[in-house]
Amino acid sequence: MKLNLPIIFLLLNLFSHFFVFSQEQKLELPQKPNVVFILADDVGYGDIGVYGGKVPTPNIDSLAQQGMLFTDAHSPAALCAPSRYSLLTGSYPYRNGRPGGSWDVNNSSAFSVNGDRTEAGRHITVGEIMQNAGYRTAFFGKMHLGGDVYNENGEVIREKNKLNTMDFSRGVGDGLNEHGFDYWLGLLSGIQHEPYAYFENGNYKPIDPEDPADNSSTHLLKNGFYKVSENGLSEIVEAGRVPARADINYDSSQAGIILTNAATNFIEQHQAENSDQPFLLYFSSEAIHVPHTPPFDFDGDPSTIDEQVYGVTGAVTSDMLYELDLQVGKIIQKLREEHILENTLIIFTSDNGALWPKVTHYGDREHDNNGELRDYKASIYEGGHRVPFIAKWGDGTSTGSLIEPGSTSDELIVGHDWVATMYELTQQNMKEDQAKDAVSLLPVFTGTQPKSQALHDFVIYQAGFAYDGAIRQEDLVLMVNRDNEATELYDLSTDLGQEHNLIQQKKYRKTIQLLRKKFLKYNDHNNSTVEPRTTKAFRVK
Repeated sequence: MKLNLPIIFLLLNLFSHFFVFSQEQKLELPQKPNVVFILADDVGYGDIGVYGGKVPTPNIDSLAQQGMLFTDAHSPAALCAPSRYSLLTGSYPYRNGRPGGSWDVNNSSAFSVNGDRTEAGRHITVGEIMQNAGYRTAFFGKMHLGGDVYNENGEVIREKNKLNTMDFSRGVGDGLNEHGFDYWLGLLSGIQHEPYAYFENGNYKPIDPEDPADNSSTHLLKNGFYKVSENGLSEIVEAGRVPARADINYDSSQAGIILTNAATNFIEQHQAENSDQPFLLYFSSEAIHVPHTPPFDFDGDPSTIDEQVYGVTGAVTSDMLYELDLQVGKIIQKLREEHILENTLIIFTSDNGALWPKVTHYGDREHDNNGELRDYKASIYEGGHRVPFIAKWGDGTSTGSLIEPGSTSDELIVGHDWVATMYELTQQNMKEDQAKDAVSLLPVFTGTQPKSQALHDFVIYQAGFAYDGAIRQEDLVLMVNRDNEATELYDLSTDLGQEHNLIQQKKYRKTIQLLRKKFLKYNDHNNSTVEPRTTKAFRVK
């Protein structure tokens, strides 16, 4: 079902209810949908079943079957931390002068650093956008967004090798509560970096509620496996030289269970307390980043195996992918139980491209996590940043959905476009110095985007090394290295695997010059400069 543009405007502007008319029946939906954004970690273009993956992912597949699957979606960067800043702000990773990302909490907040470059004094997050529209906002999961943590003397820690001197009782400052989220529960640096502990609204939250929220509930760990619970094997993988501080009950295999339960509890409590208020739920899964330590049983109770995870697929990486699908399924099921699934816009994507073969173990040897794409995570080639992107909004039928069920879009998009989508969804003007690289996806979602008109005139790619990049215009991709040299050119329309470098062909000489000039106009690799927008700021018409 394709909706007419005047109806879309009616949908977005009414303050009570709107009516969407189809040829078959009349559909009535609340004006402001709930929004659930699900961010997977290290999930490649070919990992999900509907993208050709061999690992069972029925819950994620169902989103595509009842919604829209994108074939040409890209993460803002080919690496985790820089993408995470962008996916919350709608701006490329270099916009705050920290193109490599904020990573651990020895870095200041990604949203405050160089805030003086903006009129607002900060890089506005999607949480703040939704709060302004009357939404309750919540974040769960892996962060890599920086912040302020302190030692026992109250001094801010800015050296990574001193993070294990962190005074947990002092918590973390300049966190998500200060940047648009009413509630958050997260692992400050994921399951791979310290502190190995959960923080809630800036405060240390011990895994065992009977333990005190101070350093007496922590200990130091080095790399290796640790027997913690009866429901899985915990592992620390990046604390080799300097022992890392952790909650005494920290268990990497339980992270997905803890975060998913917290997210579903939030939905249930919110509906019980204020069902008339819409909510934004940002769910940032730890799966499938290393360490690959799937739980034995996803319900957290080792006495009986009700929802087996470990061993289901025959290998630990595919078990983690299977667990990710269970996490998505739990959230979907809770939305269904609360009778709000039909009026919830659900978006699923990943923070970067597929994991390297050297760290993956899939039970089905035919599983190819990247398909025909070249290279993997951290690479400037397509395999480093082309990712799954799925959106669902409605009851799964054509007459009851704003996104046509089972539809596919070949539109070139970037993951952070969803931020501009929230501006349009809530009808708020975008400031010129915010969300500088995002375009609303609503026209694509609703089938009103002209086929002959691309959302993006061009997009910029960023590798794991922040100063290796590329510019994509239509099907041509020009690589620009850290020395600002044009090094490779590919035509994706005939060479998706990027096997044929066209950089030496004379017929592309002028095109190469123009693309390189455009790249450097918008990303000059100088952290002290403020480059112009790559997209037009959204304005309410």
